[in-house]
Amino acid sequence: MACRVDFYVQSGGPPKGHLTLACRVTEKAFQAGHQVYLRCDDMTQAEELDTLLWTFSQCSFVPHHLHGVDDDPAPVTIGHGPPDSAQVQVVVSVAGKPITNFADFARVAEIVGSEEIEKQSGRARFKFYRENGVEPATHEIRL
Repeated sequence: MACRVDFYVQSGGPPKGHLTLACRVTEKAFQAGHQVYLRCDDMTQAEELDTLLWTFSQCSFVPHHLHGVDDDPAPVTIGHGPPDSAQVQVVVSVAGKPITNFADFARVAEIVGSEEIEKQSGRARFKFYRENGVEPATHEIRL
């Protein structure tokens, strides 16, 4: 399967705006009918996104659960480990490392924040995908 990789780069906005951006991208994938894995750096960030998915928009509902905490099935899983390719079509990642098994998914959406350290991490992830035969698309998003 050919994987499409997109980078969504936050332009302006609050320091943690990339987490809201991740929620928007996750919502869009969910609305398109995909099983989504929202990948984080750690459990603290996963819990923050768990809360944010309930509150980022007054007009939306994104059913989700935390991997390993709630085993009820949901179209969106939030976790900090590697995603299960048998269950997921789209990976939305706010993690600092690339999705090494990206080819197992239809799509990977890498979220890059506006802070310099996040931009450096984004460049390293972009380079990883290029070195592995993928030409990622880049989308600058103003918040």
